[in-house]
Amino acid sequence: MPEHGLFSEFQDQDNVISSKYRNVTCHSMYSKADNITGPNTRMINNADLLIIDIYDVGVRYFTYTTHMFILLKFVSSFYPDLQVVVIDRPNPLGRKIEGTILDSFYVSFLGPEGMIHRHGLSTGELCEWYMKKEKINLRFIKIPYNSDKYKQFFISPSPNLPSLTSLGIYPGQCFWEATTFSEGRGTSRPFELFGHPELSFKAAENIGIKFNFKYKEKAFLRTTSFIPTFHKHIGKVCFGWQLFIGNPEAYHSLAGTLYIMRQARECLDNASFWREGSYEFDSQASAAQLLLGDNDLISYVDGDLNEETILNKMNQAQLGWSNSL
Repeated sequence: MPEHGLFSEFQDQDNVISSKYRNVTCHSMYSKADNITGPNTRMINNADLLIIDIYDVGVRYFTYTTHMFILLKFVSSFYPDLQVVVIDRPNPLGRKIEGTILDSFYVSFLGPEGMIHRHGLSTGELCEWYMKKEKINLRFIKIPYNSDKYKQFFISPSPNLPSLTSLGIYPGQCFWEATTFSEGRGTSRPFELFGHPELSFKAAENIGIKFNFKYKEKAFLRTTSFIPTFHKHIGKVCFGWQLFIGNPEAYHSLAGTLYIMRQARECLDNASFWREGSYEFDSQASAAQLLLGDNDLISYVDGDLNEETILNKMNQAQLGWSNSL
C-alpha cells in the first residue's frame, strides 16, 4: 500500500499500517513510524507475478509514483526474473507539461532527479522513463486501461483530491503546502480554497483583482473566507481565495500559483511565509525546496527574480523534457 493506503483513507504523511482486507494481507510501503518507505523481500517472496496499478495525478510530488519507482528498482535488484505488469492508466491532466527539472540536491520521496513538475505521461510511460534513466532491465509489460471508463467513474486517489477539479489545480496549488498558508485541507474544497488567518480580506481582494486582470478568461480568483476543521489553522477564520480554472490548456498552473504566492508573501507582516523545518524524513531540505524543487522559483516568490526569468526557465525545461521522451 502507498502513502494514502489501499483505499486512499489515510491523510498525507500519516503512518500507514499493514493489515488484512478479506483475508488478503496488505503490506504497507509507507511506515512513518519507522521512517521506512518501499518494499522488502518478505512482501514479494514466492510471488509469480507483480501487478502495479496506481492512480497517478500527473505531478512529480504525488508520492504514488515514487512508490512505483522504488518498487521497480527493488524488483530489478532482488527479483530480476519476476514478470512485472503495469496497468497503463492515462494521465488525468492530459499531455500538458509544466515546470522545471528537479536537481539532484533536492531529490527526496517527493521526486527523483531529472523529473519535471508536471510530466504529461501515463503510468506505463512513467515506468519506462524511470527504467531508462536508471538503466533498469525488467520483464515489463504495459496493459492498456479503458480511458472511457476512467472518466466515467472517478476514484479519489487521496482524501484531499476529491474530484477532477481538485486534480486540475493541484500541480501549482500543492506549493501552498510549503507555506504557512492553509491549502484548504480540512475543508470540502482542498487546494481550491487557500488562505491565512493573518491575511486581511482587503489584501486578498486586491490580489484577486490583479490576478483576474492578468489571467482573464484563463482562471479566476474568488475572494472568500473559510475555517479548516483540521490541519493548518484549525478552527480559525482564514481569508483568501477559491481558484477556478476557465481554460486549462491556456492557464499555466505553476506560473499562476507562483504569482499569487509572490503577491501574498508581501502581505504577511506578523507571520513568516515559508514553512520552517524539514519536510520529508529522507531529506533535511525544507518543504519549499522539496516541493518547488528549484531555488529560482523560490527566489521569484521572495521577490528576488522577475517573472520573465522564471517563465523562460520553465519554457526551456518544458521543451527539454518533451524532446527527451
